[in-house]
Amino acid sequence: MPTRRRPLTPAREPLPRGEKRLPALLAQVHVNVPFGLLWERYLPLFLEQRLNPEIGLDGPSLDRFTRSEFGRVAAQLHRAGLKITVHAPFQDLLPGALDRHILAATRARLQEAFDLLEIFQPRSIVCHLGFEARHYTGVEDRWLAHSLGTWEPLAEQAARYGTLVTLENVYETDPTLIRRFFARVAAPNVRMCLDVGHLQAFGGGDFELWLAELGDLVGQLHLHDNQGQQDEHLALGQGVIPLARVLSFFAAQRPLVTLEPHQANSLEPSLQYLAQHWPW
Repeated sequence: MPTRRRPLTPAREPLPRGEKRLPALLAQVHVNVPFGLLWERYLPLFLEQRLNPEIGLDGPSLDRFTRSEFGRVAAQLHRAGLKITVHAPFQDLLPGALDRHILAATRARLQEAFDLLEIFQPRSIVCHLGFEARHYTGVEDRWLAHSLGTWEPLAEQAARYGTLVTLENVYETDPTLIRRFFARVAAPNVRMCLDVGHLQAFGGGDFELWLAELGDLVGQLHLHDNQGQQDEHLALGQGVIPLARVLSFFAAQRPLVTLEPHQANSLEPSLQYLAQHWPW
């Protein structure tokens, strides 16, 4: 998460090389923050530094806060002219579950987040696709049917607010299965959120294969770095992920971009990295 720090464009200080691009860059990227932390600590920082938030609507936040409280935060962000994306809950949820009770509970929890789209008016809502080979190998068609049944009605609801539904990879290792999903989903506002850290740590790290197979489906990028073994959420450039290659690949496509700085003091180095490598 971001911590309090000096302004990104301090008055009366010359900007180092690359930092001259930061104000324009900040207008184009989002920074992940759970709603609870935004409420308790980080909202003034986001407003002061003009950081576009990607607001995490996790289960505890959905249980704790009222619609009015969500609305108070959204109103302040809107008045400041900031752009919003949101992240739907994902822990314990299985959007393609074969068990009807698990599937119903998943859909109910996701619905709670989608019912807040009217308030936040986000550019996108990020959700986890939720396929794991260890659970669904051999029953892919059933998983696919249940998954489509989850996402298509939610996508129709999101479309009323001009919101993309971007489905994020986590433990998926086979891009062809994801391609099958997108070939069948009957909703033009459903796109992929390519999480580069998850692909490196959990998905095999074959970026050229995934870009070739799925690149045209990507509507959003989640950017963070790691050493290839764990989902460390390091600052950009501090791990082994070919970030410059990924950014260059999407230079014409220009998907939404979210930074996920879960390590203390990792936001500013990530912005500095983007300032040096931003291709559009």
